[in-house]
Amino acid sequence: MRGPRTAHAAHLLTLAVLLTHYTASSAFSPVIKGQRASCSNEGEAVRLEQDFSTCFRCICKNGFVECWKPHSSSECSLMEDCAVVMPREGCCLRCKGCWYNGTEHASHTEWGEGGRLLRCEAGVVTVSRPECYAPCDRPKHQRHTHYNCPICDECVINGQRVSEGRDVVIPEEPCLSCRCVHGALSCAKRACPVLPCVASQQYKKPGECCPRCLHPIADKILPISGISDLKPCVMGKEYHSHLSAFRVDPCTDCTCMNGTSVCTRQTCPVLTCGARALPPPPDKCCPECPNIEEAKAACVDGETWQLDACKSCECHGGEPRCAMEQCPTLTCAPDQVLKLLPGQCCPKCEDRDGICTVFGDPHYKTFDGKFYSFQGSCKYQLVSDCKNHTFSIRISNDARNTTHSSWTRTATLRIGSTKINMGKKMRIKVNGQRISIPHKIDGVAEITRSNGAVTLTSDIGVQILWDGDGFLEVTVSRSYKGKLCGLCGNFNSVARDDMRTRDGRLVNDTWRFGSSWRIGGRHACTRRQERPGANIRCRQSKLTKVRRLCREFERHEVFTECGTKVNPHNYKEACLLDACGCTGVRCHCAAYRAYARECTRVGAEPRNWLQAVWCEGPPPPWLSRGRKGMNRANKSKDPNQSLLELGSIPKRNSSRSRPPPPILQ
Repeated sequence: MRGPRTAHAAHLLTLAVLLTHYTASSAFSPVIKGQRASCSNEGEAVRLEQDFSTCFRCICKNGFVECWKPHSSSECSLMEDCAVVMPREGCCLRCKGCWYNGTEHASHTEWGEGGRLLRCEAGVVTVSRPECYAPCDRPKHQRHTHYNCPICDECVINGQRVSEGRDVVIPEEPCLSCRCVHGALSCAKRACPVLPCVASQQYKKPGECCPRCLHPIADKILPISGISDLKPCVMGKEYHSHLSAFRVDPCTDCTCMNGTSVCTRQTCPVLTCGARALPPPPDKCCPECPNIEEAKAACVDGETWQLDACKSCECHGGEPRCAMEQCPTLTCAPDQVLKLLPGQCCPKCEDRDGICTVFGDPHYKTFDGKFYSFQGSCKYQLVSDCKNHTFSIRISNDARNTTHSSWTRTATLRIGSTKINMGKKMRIKVNGQRISIPHKIDGVAEITRSNGAVTLTSDIGVQILWDGDGFLEVTVSRSYKGKLCGLCGNFNSVARDDMRTRDGRLVNDTWRFGSSWRIGGRHACTRRQERPGANIRCRQSKLTKVRRLCREFERHEVFTECGTKVNPHNYKEACLLDACGCTGVRCHCAAYRAYARECTRVGAEPRNWLQAVWCEGPPPPWLSRGRKGMNRANKSKDPNQSLLELGSIPKRNSSRSRPPPPILQ
């Protein structure tokens, strides 16, 4: 099989250029728009031109180049919720920063100065003093804590226990933040930063502390030539000259300092009345609690209850007060997935489980995503725990009376003294004894059957899916990372070093690599082992039919959604190889089946693909379209008989045809 297409430098340059052509309004979207390029170095980084490499990170995933804009980029400032956009520098859009006391500060950054908190927000510096709050009876005064606020000995607020280093918020007071540090809890309320947009262009999401600007604006203010090099300030629709003072609201007084508005804002005290708080009276800036002598109790004082892993409540003054732990924003590596473990509040980045697939004339996709074909027809070590020797999986490949092809006939899993053999037609043996399904081996594994396949789930984190006719899928727990060897590779997230022979040598020759993992003597082979020729086995008359069979990866609508997530090139090449070397019918279906499984894993399950690609039911119209005399020939023949002729070539030694594939979901 030919290797997958490699993304050429020109394609990647085009991709990079397309990635950088944002408008200011689209810069805040997490989706990067552009033309996708193919790639072959699965799971590895793809280099861009130097001008773009600082702003984008790209990897090869599912055969496509995927790029994103990392939050940790040292060159690009954070553009999320940017209110004032500056002219582009290189590939990066810039959010307007602030000049304060001779130092430039990026937007969305904050710093402390003399007990005050300063924050830069799109050309506006907000100066405020946090209001401390102690949710316990006997707080301790201690410096160098959360804004030097008093601390409580226990990291609990409103019944919610706070994890070390985490923040927790109160729904009734979203601007109040509490943090657990070294087992002590300190809380403080901060003032919201002053925004440069008018009040009518501001919005606040439910449950959030501070408003945001609806639409970013472009900063186009330049110094007036010949008069002064000092820039004025624009707040909303008002223009303020350098050193002029102005008031934004009753809580906020500002001064324009060379294009940066420096605003002092009062922080409102923490309220305990929650949703009953009244809006600020005239000429005042903070809401107030109403004077109520009696209130109907909704709960019993001191009562606490847990709503979920992240939220607990406690009764204060007959009213519930709740607290929610804040989870950090995580960006996982390409070989990791964000998982929420049972009983945990916040998800974590966990290594993905490894999946190795074997199908057709055998084609292999390793745990790390390397795709290759190897037509050896002996017994081989597919995968083994080469570090702790907890398990091994061996396969037997059958030549099926051909000189060049082979298919997986059996798979055998060994765990300790237990040997489980998975054979043709989904016959299962445990230590040599035929068993019926479902079957459970205490302390070892459970075997079930559904959707046309047998699934073996072991207690040590190894799972095998087997259809009884050449399709095999091995899933291993992330705990085996870097511990495996065999035809499925080493599971270390690097595809380029998967082809290591039994003696540890890294080779590029698939025949040499596969043969090194052969086990048993000559009796374990179904034909003499010879390296296959470079050019094999498809007559031109048959090649035309084969191409029609395998073209639906890119043409049929059932695969349209998946085609944007998983590159079908490798599977199409496998389909061509299988259909050309086939001595039976519907041999092309193995590649479609493997692709459909991959599509389902990425959330793009193709519906009714079996009928769409002639793996079930009558042939679709495209199979006979344009073939002269086809209709005349079919009039005198059984429809299924004509299908058999389309998918077969003369057989050697009266070999039997392969049955149609089962439905795998």
